[in-house]
Amino acid sequence: MPADHFSLTVPESAFEGLITFLTTSLAHFGFKEMTHPTPGVVGLGEVIPYFWIKSYLPEGLSEKAFLNLLKTNHVAFTAENSEQVNQFHAAALKAGGTCNGPPGLRQEYHAGYYGAYGAFVRDPACGVNFEVVCHLGE
Repeated sequence: MPADHFSLTVPESAFEGLITFLTTSLAHFGFKEMTHPTPGVVGLGEVIPYFWIKSYLPEGLSEKAFLNLLKTNHVAFTAENSEQVNQFHAAALKAGGTCNGPPGLRQEYHAGYYGAYGAFVRDPACGVNFEVVCHLGE
């Protein structure tokens, strides 16, 4: 069963930076801000909002500790081809992301898995590990 939507909660200081990073890095997919229903909440997607970002700092947790927790998150988007993986990687680095390795085949996962680790980029606002992957190979 495919996922319908999901959300990522970030501190207020990282909210706008993460939105800018994602819309810049994934623009070639048509990924954009689609709705901003209330302050501190935004829905992103191509046709409908499916990736929601919320601004919130859990009580009793420092912003620094929260940002360290966010670095354990991983979010992956599907590409139609390896060129889209390459485009994401280049755009994400240009937008200030940190590379986790160049795009390439990662057959240790399964034949034709293009982009695992090679198309991973940590965003500059929170350090979340974003991936774009094509399962069709090069």
